[in-house]
Amino acid sequence: MNPGKNINQPSVLIVDDNIKNIEVLGKFLQDEGISVEFALDGATALGWLEKKSFDLILLDIMMPGMDGYEVCSGIKKNPLTCEIPVIFLTAKTDPESIVKGFDCGAVDYVTKPFIHKELLARVNSQIQIKKAKDEIQQYLAVIEAKNKDITASITYARNIQKAILNKLQTVKQLPEHFILFLPKDIVSGDFYWFNRIDNKILVGVFDCTGHGVPGAFMSMLGIALLNETVIREEIVEPHLILHRLREKIIEALGQKGISAEVRDGMDGSMISYDMKNKTLIYSGAFNPMYMIRDNKIIEFRGDRMPLSYHDKISDFSCQEIKIKPNDLIYLFTDGYIDQFGGQKKKKFQRAQFREVLLMNHKNPLAVQKQMLLDTCNNWKSNEEQVDDITVLGLKLY
Repeated sequence: MNPGKNINQPSVLIVDDNIKNIEVLGKFLQDEGISVEFALDGATALGWLEKKSFDLILLDIMMPGMDGYEVCSGIKKNPLTCEIPVIFLTAKTDPESIVKGFDCGAVDYVTKPFIHKELLARVNSQIQIKKAKDEIQQYLAVIEAKNKDITASITYARNIQKAILNKLQTVKQLPEHFILFLPKDIVSGDFYWFNRIDNKILVGVFDCTGHGVPGAFMSMLGIALLNETVIREEIVEPHLILHRLREKIIEALGQKGISAEVRDGMDGSMISYDMKNKTLIYSGAFNPMYMIRDNKIIEFRGDRMPLSYHDKISDFSCQEIKIKPNDLIYLFTDGYIDQFGGQKKKKFQRAQFREVLLMNHKNPLAVQKQMLLDTCNNWKSNEEQVDDITVLGLKLY
């Protein structure tokens, strides 16, 4: 072993039972700045590999005890040494021996007597390849560790988001309802919201720009601004809530006009249900509301404006509906409708979504939710989920 070996100096293990060959080859490689160790037989070579790693192994075939093929096979079967490149350096020149060498896992096959410049070029080439692979593995290990930490953080964020959303459902005397909530990633840019002011139940479903972490940040902002608008400012009319929410989002994100850096926002639908007078008021920012009554589905469309800066900003409208017993209300984001799947890998589309709702609306709400989930999964099959999915169903009395 060379005691003055540089930490970045490449190292080669020469395995040959001919001492003269080792001396000639070892001196040649050392003169080229390569650290060299040697073994006179296969067992000694494998022993070396238990103690240290090498950038390359030059391996003879004809040796006492284990031949070179057995040594190479042993190296490649060991997870700790399988990535070390092996070059057979041998006097055996017949095609069968060469093929057998590659079958054992060798990366190259050089016959004796060798040409010095040619051998050096092959050695350096394999050392560089090994070095590049090692660097890639190091980078991958770093990336994997960082990814693990990031995933753990996002997973914890999901728990926080889930806790906040679950807390919203603890509002007293909520109508019978179901929520199909399927984030595309660990956390969601979709969110739902409940509150009760006196005899009015307020319900909203919102779809923030993006999904994953950016969408989740927007969803938490949306929940906070809704709470502030309704609870603190005591605004309870859906169209006025949306109007105020839009103002707050534009202010919070610094959206002062076309030059605004952040163009994010959200779409959404909001209803207010007066449990005493049995009236429902709906307002929407792009997102519609479906109502099933007397076995028919009725669509209520919102305004074509987002809850953020828009070229044409006007007041949100509202629609008032007198509720009949057992009316069913559905609020949803576009994730379900936009999901690709089916035999032709197309979007699910609104018409098919309405068919599923109408087909299953007589079932209990829990069954409706399961049917929507099963239909979505069957449609999606092996396709990737394209967006966050939220469908909220309410049964009003």
